[in-house]
Order: sequence, then structure tokens, then C-alpha cells
Amino acid sequence: MRNLDIKNFPLANKKIEEFRKCNVKNITELEFKENSFKDVQDFNFDFLKLEGFNTLFFANEKIKEQNLIDDISLKENKITINKECKNSILILNYYEDENTVFEKDLKYSVKSNSDILIFEIFISKNKKNFISQKRDFEIANSSKVEYIYLQKLSLDDFLDIKFEPAIKEDSKLKFFNFNFGSSNAYNQFDINLDYANSNFDMEALTNISKKQEIANIVATIHNGKDTSSSIKANHILDENAHAIFEVKTRVNHEANNSAVIQNSKTTLLGDDAIINANPRLEIFIDELTASHGATTGSLDEDILYYLQSRGLSRKQASKMMLEAIENAILAKISNEEIRNIIKEI
Repeated sequence: MRNLDIKNFPLANKKIEEFRKCNVKNITELEFKENSFKDVQDFNFDFLKLEGFNTLFFANEKIKEQNLIDDISLKENKITINKECKNSILILNYYEDENTVFEKDLKYSVKSNSDILIFEIFISKNKKNFISQKRDFEIANSSKVEYIYLQKLSLDDFLDIKFEPAIKEDSKLKFFNFNFGSSNAYNQFDINLDYANSNFDMEALTNISKKQEIANIVATIHNGKDTSSSIKANHILDENAHAIFEVKTRVNHEANNSAVIQNSKTTLLGDDAIINANPRLEIFIDELTASHGATTGSLDEDILYYLQSRGLSRKQASKMMLEAIENAILAKISNEEIRNIIKEI
């Protein structure tokens, strides 16, 4: 066993401004064993073997199954995708151990003039694992990437994941961020928009309860002309759940005609649920479009009353309203099969 000394996680401490509201002490005092890469016998994910998808399934960080129908290069921790790759990619990360550290990183290298969808899932069976991950994106010129990230880990697991996209000229990363599991999950984003007409667009949904704490901590820097970033998060918090939306965007002198959006919307279902939302802008130019805001509230009583007047119970009406929040985000995903999987999970 060893104390927590993960290579990426030392950043997540209360000495860092962005983590001042995060409860990291309960993680750093734990001890974990090294990953033994033991084989997983009870592995039943046939429902993810979608026709027309490239699939890559990891179990305890080892490749369990793969079916790459396109010419996709997989070398060590790097996946290379070229413009001839027309089929979507589905990657499963499955963890079945206890008190174990998992530290597998991946880098997506997307060649010029590509248009690709990547769906990556994190699921676990047992408990009290520490999953420390990094995802790099190298997106070449004139490319479009739709990346869907979903974590539904055990409610006793801890997750610290860092995303560092490099988006070249005339390229776009559309990022969907779904957080449903994990006791503590810290999603860190470092985004530099250095090239003209590069774009980062994130839609996040956090739906948690009990004692879960989920943080989206985003730092975006605009350096290129005509760059744009849009970071929108919806939170549905029940019981004594805690969500953190810490977003800082800096627009530097060279980034004329940039566009920046930051927005947090939170629905509190429990009296003890907490949201800490802190959207921030640092702007050093005059020629740009920018907006930011954060709203918090409960379900609209007038709408609940209207639905109940049409024969629904209060529980049914509440469920319908919450599903409407989720469906508004899911509708923006281009692939219907993926939308259905997310609903099932």
C-alpha cells in the first residue's frame, strides 16, 4: 500500500485557488495499492458493441476487446485518427478492483480535415479506487471533433481527470461532459486557443445526490484571432450533493473578434445541496463578444402545479421536468445510438 502521490493529483489541493472549495483531504489521507492489471472475468458489455463503430474496451487498464474497423493507429497511449476514418469511436474504461490506483493516460491525435465522434465511458464495479487520468487532444487544421465523456463510477471511487486540448486553425472541439457517479470527481480543463478560428464548446451535465462532490475547473486562454469558447453547465443536485463550477477565461491582446460564453444553471432538489459557481472573465481587448452568468433555483412550482393539474403526481411531474433538462443537452449529440446509451446508463 502507498499514500496518494499520483503524478497529476498534487495540483488538486487547497493551496491552488481553483480547488479552495474542494474537499480533497478525505482522498489524500487514504492509502492505495498498485494496479496489478488482473484479468476481469465478469465482463459483459455487449450492449456497447454498436454496429458501425470502432470499439476499444479497457479492463483494469489492459485492452480486453477491440474492433477497429477503420485505419486507426493505436500505439501505447496514443490513438491516431485520419480523415479517412468515417465511423465513430467508442472507448470503455472499466475498473474492477478495490483500493487501487489507476493511472492510464490517452492522447487523441486527429489529422487535418477530419470529422470524427469519440464516445468515452468510465465505469467501475467495486469501490474506493483512485482513478487519475489525462486526456490530450491534438486536433490538426480544419478538423471537427465531437467528444462525449461520461463517468458513472462507483459512489465510493475517486476521479481526477485532466483534459488538455490543442486545437489548430479552423478546427473545433465539441465536448459533452456527463457526470453521474464517483464520490469525488475533479474534471480539470486547460485550453489554449492559440490559432485563428479555433473553437472549444462544452456542454456539461452533473446529476448527483448523497455526499457526492463533482467539480468542473476550466482555464481557457484566447490568443488567436476569431477564436471562440462556450462553457455551459447544468447541475441537478439532490440530498447533500456538492457541485463546483470554477471557470476562468482570459482573452489576450492578439485575440481580436473572439467570442466567450460562460454559463451555469443549477437545480437544487435537496435542502443541503450546494453549488459553488464562479465564472470569471479577464479581457484585454475591445473587439469581442462575451457573456457569463450563473443561476440557481428549485423546480418551478407553477410548472409543477400545471403538470399536476393535468393528472400527473408531483413525483411524475418532477421527473418530467428533470428529464427535460437532460434531454435538452442530449439532443445536441449528433448520434442517436449514443443518446440512447446515455439514457440507459
